[in-house]
Amino acid sequence: MVGANVNGKPNYLAVGAISVVHNHPTVMMVSLTKTHYTSKGIIENETFSINIPSVSQVIETDYCGIATGKTTDKSEIFTTFYGELESAPMIEECPITCECKLIDSTKVKYCIAFFGEVCQLYSNDQNFDISHINPMLLSLGEYRSITQSESLGRCYKIGWNYEGARRKGIKPKFLEKEEFQVVGVEDVGKEINRNHREFWIKLRDLGEKVQNRDASHTLEIHMYTKELSEKGENRFILGNELSKVENIPEGLVHITIPTQKYAMFTQIGNYDNFMATVQYVFGEWFPDNKKYERVPLAPDFVWYDARYNPRSDKSEFDWYIPIQEKSSSI
Repeated sequence: MVGANVNGKPNYLAVGAISVVHNHPTVMMVSLTKTHYTSKGIIENETFSINIPSVSQVIETDYCGIATGKTTDKSEIFTTFYGELESAPMIEECPITCECKLIDSTKVKYCIAFFGEVCQLYSNDQNFDISHINPMLLSLGEYRSITQSESLGRCYKIGWNYEGARRKGIKPKFLEKEEFQVVGVEDVGKEINRNHREFWIKLRDLGEKVQNRDASHTLEIHMYTKELSEKGENRFILGNELSKVENIPEGLVHITIPTQKYAMFTQIGNYDNFMATVQYVFGEWFPDNKKYERVPLAPDFVWYDARYNPRSDKSEFDWYIPIQEKSSSI
């Protein structure tokens, strides 16, 4: 992300075109369109910053590429600090940042290439351990973790979740669900390799043969073991609850989910927004919650009913996360 003060206020922009063009001294090039709000700030102050975000900041990063500083105040998204130049805003939450003094610029038909000499580098990891910094890259329109190579979300899409998940907040309901039976289709593997549509079609075709199933809602269950988690995999089951278990058709599996207390989060909007909720729950809600923690390796599930419509921005579904009181709270 490139930072610049515009009209005296910090502004940040997610930038894809950036490069080292000289080593001694270090000179960086960033390319912005002429209409970018940040371009105005770089020209105005003759300084800018470069901020390398970590995986945990993927939503905020994409949001800074979607929302324009002309109409959106992006100064409150991060904690801003300044260095030697005193006019190049930098992001405290980013593991690596640097401030640059503008030394040249080149205009082409649509863009301006800004060349800046790096005056100072800042890092919250003195050893520059890649696993601690945990940076991400943009590949074929998707954000990916360098250390795990898994998709974090679509570019120019996941950022729309910022205000919904981070600014407005999400409050769960707490409830206990008694033991229940489920019949459905299953898959064991990585979530990124899973074609959900195929499983919905398979459940539709095979589910009609199941007696005593409750078709008013569908459950997407995620089950875990230590071995699967170490490989980044889980056991996925898409199915329906059963009132009585008998004559399970070939191609379907039957499981029992034990009685458990849950924190239920309701997701509103397009399914693509769900990643923002996941990041909020595990990045903020659980760490800030003094009473509850997730039950290790216990299954969680998503509840789809008549409110769910994958093509509607008003779609709703519920996510049940197994919880227990923290030992210090008991």
